[in-house]
Amino acid sequence: MMKLKLTAAALLTAIALTAVSCGGDPAVTDTTDTAANTSDTAAVTEVQPIDVPTLAQTLASSCAFSEELMANDAYLKNHLYGFAVDSFVSYAAYVPAGITPEEVLVFETKTEDDAKALVDKLNAYVEYQIGQYTDYAPAQVPKLDKPVIAVKGCTVVYVISEDNAAAAEVVKGLIG
Repeated sequence: MMKLKLTAAALLTAIALTAVSCGGDPAVTDTTDTAANTSDTAAVTEVQPIDVPTLAQTLASSCAFSEELMANDAYLKNHLYGFAVDSFVSYAAYVPAGITPEEVLVFETKTEDDAKALVDKLNAYVEYQIGQYTDYAPAQVPKLDKPVIAVKGCTVVYVISEDNAAAAEVVKGLIG
């Protein structure tokens, strides 16, 4: 069943994730065969950015969590702990209803420098979470020991799950 979910998630995401770009003018790829084309004009195809909501939903349904995660973009506005919302092109959050640090956060930043700064803030957020959970839910702290924080261009992915090693493999399969 898990392999079916992963395959379906990979196919769904492959459609949405054709490439990564950082806002501004889209990158172009020349799709013509220069040996077969003697014309001065070359056809180009726009490379699409990662679809942040689709990636977040795919991760929420593909990784192991102790309870179902729900989409909650307002969570980011209320719990960003110093994240600069204006540095994001888009973002999505999947969070639990219960007391667990498990969550999926996906961001597309305006620049790669913004992505790097966000990684620093996410690492600080993990430390904050460890302090919070140590006091009132210490059994949850091991989930925060090895968080999944991945960056591809301007896309930043943060996952805390029941099995972060498996989640890291899912993330790697989806964004490289």
